[in-house]
Amino acid sequence: MIDRVEAQNFIKNLSGKTKFIISKNSRVIGLSRQTYQNKLDDLRDQKIITNFTINIDPNIRPNTLKYVMLEIKTNPKEPELVNELLEIPQLRMLDGIIGDFSLFALFIFKSPEEYYQILNNIDKIMAKSYFKKYQIIETIKVFKTNGISLRKSKMSIEEELVAQLTDVLKEKKVYESENVVIEIPEKIDLNQIAAKSADIEYSPDKFPGLVMKIENLQVKILIFSSGKIIVTGLKSATKVDLVIDKIVKNIRKTGIKLDKKDIEPDFELDNIDYIILNILRDGQGLKPISTYEIRNLFKEQLKMEISQSTIHNRIKKLEQRGIILNYTVNFHPKEIGFKGKYLVRIKPKDPSKYNELALRLDRNKNITDLFRIGEQYGLFAIVRVKEIEDYATFIKNLYISEEIEDTYTNFVLDELKPYVNFSIF
Repeated sequence: MIDRVEAQNFIKNLSGKTKFIISKNSRVIGLSRQTYQNKLDDLRDQKIITNFTINIDPNIRPNTLKYVMLEIKTNPKEPELVNELLEIPQLRMLDGIIGDFSLFALFIFKSPEEYYQILNNIDKIMAKSYFKKYQIIETIKVFKTNGISLRKSKMSIEEELVAQLTDVLKEKKVYESENVVIEIPEKIDLNQIAAKSADIEYSPDKFPGLVMKIENLQVKILIFSSGKIIVTGLKSATKVDLVIDKIVKNIRKTGIKLDKKDIEPDFELDNIDYIILNILRDGQGLKPISTYEIRNLFKEQLKMEISQSTIHNRIKKLEQRGIILNYTVNFHPKEIGFKGKYLVRIKPKDPSKYNELALRLDRNKNITDLFRIGEQYGLFAIVRVKEIEDYATFIKNLYISEEIEDTYTNFVLDELKPYVNFSIF
């Protein structure tokens, strides 16, 4: 019998920014190489993990990946319809659901041209269905994919800080004596702030943090070089904007710029890069594929001569540019304790706040994928919970902010084609 917590931790260990190396990963969790290999083999044998893979940033150049959803009304007497859909290479996920429709599909295309070519095939398949009822939903923006937030590759540190501050400080109306802690993903030069600000206290020999005060609010702000910020004395949320402005104004003085991992505007993928990405995502088995094996695939299947060093260098560049978001494994969530999957549409009270709301929702660990779609319920989330009952808590917490007017949920009965390598929480 598998220990689910151990399996979750092991699968979490299999995910990382760089290619899986058994000696390195085994050291991280304090196991010998052989013990680690045995546990990995057990997970494979029990079919808890299926294959190694990667996640790709959808905002790649020259074209962003196009995510397209398809809702289908069908019945059990049409298995050939499911089989034909499963043959489409761009199909990433197919679920049996409860609701007005009985199937939900997610396709990912590398360009609009590829999408329009495949759309004709989809229309032909659906023309043979009994109900002939289906609808195509095009996504406008991807905020989160497989548990990975895309905000850091597209937002400046300042924008990230403002989003975090707003989220944390406005979450409650009254704080009383409670400290509010925020962490930004960047080290802060306290000396630079101290040199350019007159209204702060900084004595590193007495206290490691920099102290800012807002006298009329009796608020004290502590900033540490690690990026941790602590706000104390905030009694209400009425002056939150003042506090945020004060902090951000001083953070700007450090000269913090855009995240270094932001995709450079002059970097564009070519066809060879796309082939390598497809191999890393779909062509790996129960052990990571090597550059030697990728070279042989180019030679034997594609009749292309690409050197091993060229492949290695291209992969490194894809990693450095943040196009390869992470290396991971596909797994069966129910086998490790994730019993519930839901497809949730979210409608905010203020339609102008879609982006703000999405940037807060993508921090929710239960939301593994988050999209902006062009419908009345304009945010679409894939939600994973360990227990079915946990979904009620998720929905209840969703409405706490009072920013959401309504939600619409589909419960997933059966994952016909899993899209499963989300970051385990």
